Amino acid sequence: MTGSAALSATGSAARRGAALLRAATLALTVAVALATGLGAPAPAAAQSSSDIYTVTGIPIDATGTDASQAREAALVQGRIKAADEVLRRFTLYADWPRLPEVDAVTADAMVTGIGVANERTSGTRYLGEVTARLDPGRVRSFLRQSGVRFTESQAAPVLLLPVLDTPGVRVLFDEPNPWRAAWESIGLSNSLVPIRLALGDLEDFAAIDAGTAIGADWAAVEAIAGRYGVDQVLVAHAKADEGASFDVTLYRVTPRGTEETTRSFQGATVEDASATAAQEIRNSMIANWKTQNAVAFGLEQTFPASVEFASLGEWAAIRKRLESVSIVQSYDVVALSARGAELKIRVAGPIEALAANLSQRQVRLIDEGGYWTMALAPSAAPAPAPSLADPATLEPAPASAPTSTQPQAGASGLPEDEAIADRLTRQNAGSPAP
Repeated sequence: MTGSAALSATGSAARRGAALLRAATLALTVAVALATGLGAPAPAAAQSSSDIYTVTGIPIDATGTDASQAREAALVQGRIKAADEVLRRFTLYADWPRLPEVDAVTADAMVTGIGVANERTSGTRYLGEVTARLDPGRVRSFLRQSGVRFTESQAAPVLLLPVLDTPGVRVLFDEPNPWRAAWESIGLSNSLVPIRLALGDLEDFAAIDAGTAIGADWAAVEAIAGRYGVDQVLVAHAKADEGASFDVTLYRVTPRGTEETTRSFQGATVEDASATAAQEIRNSMIANWKTQNAVAFGLEQTFPASVEFASLGEWAAIRKRLESVSIVQSYDVVALSARGAELKIRVAGPIEALAANLSQRQVRLIDEGGYWTMALAPSAAPAPAPSLADPATLEPAPASAPTSTQPQAGASGLPEDEAIADRLTRQNAGSPAP
């Protein structure tokens, strides 16, 4: 940031005046809306869709001897790109160079549905943007055979409240808030770490303000968390001064307490720094989650476990959730009664990874002196969440040297991981690559 970047005393005073006017107007509107029962519909359902096997906004551009051949070539291109995107979504950044290249036949088998938006065509050229969904079983099989670590586990959704402090002005839902705009511009959907950005509508405005959000406890955020159907809230409090610093304090607020982490960023303007910070924080959370959960499928082991349940319905629920964990190869029911079962479970990976995956499905797997017991978890179990720490300290280096021929650097000149993450961001945001 620079001193001239809309941070002058004159500019701040003007924004403060405008913000106060908007706040007063909005507060009056909220009061009227609440009094008349005209609140917006609950956003939880609208934002709950997060299909990790779906990719959107993939650009395609191909030529052919005629329009039909160009379109077919573009769709092949789209399937390959979609498959590549999902494979990278589940694997560690450090392992991307080891992923086998996806050919047209493999991609065609993986993709179960494809659609094209923004089609443009000429006699020999076809352009558009692809949305595609992949078959989970085929993706899983491909990754197992590739030998790289991967995870399909999804963190619990978190509600994001981006608060921005500039000299004399503090905003959350009021405009302008470039910090909030930066989060809106990056891809937050279909991720292993689902982040829900608060809409900033009338009900949100009535539920919490910027001052309350900073350093809040669960009691202060419980109402807005309930509106979005989450049990954790991430307050991202950014402070931009008149120099180049952009300091962000992240508060993860849950019923069990608050975790706090601080990070610093740089930028020529508040908008630039906001964009950098939003992308790096989102990418860090994803990287940390994958590091915490990715499993290599080279080691298989079988272990006994005792299952406790109160009804056949619970037994069926436990079996269904066990079967949904990707590292479970198979299991045998050795004995079964009205209240329990004895299993032999074969997993491709450490038992601790299975326990973590089951925990995300509200099933607890506990080591009791060398013997494992399994049961449905109480509803108050902590929600699985990624670390907020610097990912450089968490993500290990690849186990062996890269063996495939994936691209080594982005055209933008960024390091490989950052270049690919940047491309994903631009694709999800619907903007062209540099």
